[in-house]
Amino acid sequence: MNQIFLAFITGLTTGGISCLAVQGGLLASVLTDSNSKTKNTFLFLLSKLISYTILGAILGSIGSKFTFSPTLQGYLQIAIGIFMIATAGRLLNLHPIFRYTVIQPPTFVLRYLNKISKDSSIFAPILLGALTILIPCGVTQAMMVLAIGTGSSLFGSLIMFAFVLGTSPVFFLLGLTVSSVFKNPILSKIAAIVIIIIGLIAINTGQILRGSVHTFQNYSKVLFESNKKVDNSGNGLAKVVNGVQEATIEVSNYAYKTNVTSLKIGIPVKLTMVTKNVQSCSRSFVIPSMNINKILPSTGTEIIEFTPNKIGTLTFSCSMGMYTGSFEIIK
Repeated sequence: MNQIFLAFITGLTTGGISCLAVQGGLLASVLTDSNSKTKNTFLFLLSKLISYTILGAILGSIGSKFTFSPTLQGYLQIAIGIFMIATAGRLLNLHPIFRYTVIQPPTFVLRYLNKISKDSSIFAPILLGALTILIPCGVTQAMMVLAIGTGSSLFGSLIMFAFVLGTSPVFFLLGLTVSSVFKNPILSKIAAIVIIIIGLIAINTGQILRGSVHTFQNYSKVLFESNKKVDNSGNGLAKVVNGVQEATIEVSNYAYKTNVTSLKIGIPVKLTMVTKNVQSCSRSFVIPSMNINKILPSTGTEIIEFTPNKIGTLTFSCSMGMYTGSFEIIK
């Protein structure tokens, strides 16, 4: 559900302007009749919403045929982030190389769309709205990849529905004056900045899912948090009972809370996960570097056993990389 909400917010903040830059010409072409601008815009957006919802179901179904490990998901997120930053570079005209981030449909598709747009009937906005799936903007393409990653036709459709629904208010308001919007460089710059921020977040999420120590969260710890003293009080180094280190993580809907901060290398760990009425993605718990991926019960306990084999930071997170935490592995 958090992914669906984020998809909606992405559409509401950047998707509208980004899609308008790519698909605005189609909408403008069916707004020639001043007496039917509102109706045509509504039909265009409704058709687009239905079409992308169906597309999301198809993409989610395709994703269900594959198994995405946390590491693979991490690389996928990083690729999405790089693509989005490159898209922002194109919007800002930073370098001609960024023009290659545009995925152009075949010429015959563009010609066909142009031919249809000359039809003033109600079928034109409906058909053109549906055919926007052939010319998705960069942000939309990122959402399509996210839909594939869900591995579920239901959640794939909901992600695309939420995203396109989020773009609709901006699309509707700006669509009526689309020609003047394209002439305003400030809007393009704002869109580019927001896309860069989302791209950086995607890259950071990818780093978390890969189990990398190079994340914004870890950098923040180094810069702003004081060093915690490692001891045997239960707030530092894990206690060893019968040759096994014991640690506990309390899982909430929005965070992971550990009772220890450090583990010793080479000694088996018994990690007890405790949940109480947890419904968020924090139930999907991963330790990427240990190849651990567990779905926790909504309420109850789950035991995870592993042996740390590398000194340094051992990162864990939810399967989306939204909620994170770590242990320091020491000698």
